[in-house]
Amino acid sequence: MTNNVEQRRPTAGSVDDWSTDPERWYAACQAQLAAYYDVEVESRTVETDSAGRVHYLVAGDPDGKPVVLLHGVTTTAATWLPMVPALTDEYRLYIPDRPGRGLSAPVSYRGRYLRSFLVAYLRELLDDLDVDRPHVVGNSLGGLQALLLAIDHDRVDRLCLVGAPAGISKEFSLAWRLLTVRGINRLLLWLDKRGDPVENAKEATRQRLVVDASAIPEAFYELMAARQQLSGREKSLRSLLTEEGSFGRMHPLFDIREEIADIDQPTGFIWGSADAFWPPEVGRSIADRMPNAEFYELANHGHMPWMEPGDETADRVRSVLDG
Repeated sequence: MTNNVEQRRPTAGSVDDWSTDPERWYAACQAQLAAYYDVEVESRTVETDSAGRVHYLVAGDPDGKPVVLLHGVTTTAATWLPMVPALTDEYRLYIPDRPGRGLSAPVSYRGRYLRSFLVAYLRELLDDLDVDRPHVVGNSLGGLQALLLAIDHDRVDRLCLVGAPAGISKEFSLAWRLLTVRGINRLLLWLDKRGDPVENAKEATRQRLVVDASAIPEAFYELMAARQQLSGREKSLRSLLTEEGSFGRMHPLFDIREEIADIDQPTGFIWGSADAFWPPEVGRSIADRMPNAEFYELANHGHMPWMEPGDETADRVRSVLDG
């Protein structure tokens, strides 16, 4: 398994291990959120050739089947912490911050070939951990990364897409298309930060991510607010958004439905009926064409359904991974 390899991993296990005040504050908020969910999680880093320092969280059974969880475009690894308790008894979890998010180093996406760059650091991380084909769980842009790991590199055992994954349609809302326009995205992200950071995080979560926010603790919003203070991360995000397309045009990578239909790994789609990106019908039509896929619709759930009250999402994810 990975035990001996993991013992050699460089770690950033303490808040004091980070070099800047915003990083230390974010690490403290991350630890606070883990404590809220009563999960034991380690904070580690690895240096990659493709993207520099990559930070990732580790939890669960050291001898368990590896599971990689990939977050969305504006979120971070720690937003998966509510899901962790449902998986740690039998699985070893690896949850990376995408380059430019959380405690991974800021990186520019400008001029990058996104199809390879979005998964290059993941392949390096898996190689470093001596993990060949883990189960992979992805949300939103993390869903696209999971799909690419399966399609281009055969680095996936079971595939679980929680919330609408990128890669299934180039039909985005006007608000999202505006975020891809250089200059306009700078203005929109600046406007998004005006006012109290915690209150802004609550508003954004309720508008874009969930239907019912009653189960979300204050520690989650404090984490979301702390990520805004991390140096270089907003610039990195703007560079990614700009590469994703421009007004009236989205990158071809956002519609790879024909390739997705050919994935033969066991796949589960877990989709909220009120997902802010696409309705369940969009995903169900793709799942129906796949040779080994199941589709689960969750009533009155949003784009990050594991943040909603109840255990339905966690139970569905567990059933996909357990097979």
